[in-house]
Amino acid sequence: MDNGRVKVFTGYRVQYNMWRGPYKGGIRYHPFADLDEMKALVAWMMFKTAVVDLPFGGAKEDVVCNPKELSLGELERITRRYIAMIVDEIGPFKDIPAPDVNTNAQTMAWIMDTYSSLKGYSIPEVVTGKPISLGGSVGREPAAGHSVAICVREATKKVGLQRTWRIWVYACCS
Repeated sequence: MDNGRVKVFTGYRVQYNMWRGPYKGGIRYHPFADLDEMKALVAWMMFKTAVVDLPFGGAKEDVVCNPKELSLGELERITRRYIAMIVDEIGPFKDIPAPDVNTNAQTMAWIMDTYSSLKGYSIPEVVTGKPISLGGSVGREPAAGHSVAICVREATKKVGLQRTWRIWVYACCS
């Protein structure tokens, strides 16, 4: 920690069904992480990728911490140490982390840098959601919200609620 104390943090990486391809899922930093919750989320991730026919299994990760109480330096050290601990469990053909609750492009940059340093060469494909300057994708940050909006629009069409959809979009986007 910044004050010189050593603190131990618990981390979970749950992987589910690699049959379709490498594991794929988000890394969360949350003070109330729970292994059972991770198991449920990882199953949902696998189903989400299967429904849209993406060649991925499901994965989810959580480091039990409250990032709002940590400095940027502490978050970086936690991230880098965590990746050093799981370096053999992740990788472009094995398990590809992405940002999730309380993580972002900066977190993914630290992961990519740590993983690449430990492997001895640059491996940008180890994570998604990294900064554009490091090979990230334009539009990654608003993608989740945009996909929810598309799902709501399509669902309202199916049940004849197009007018409701327009009102909802107007209210959200005004």
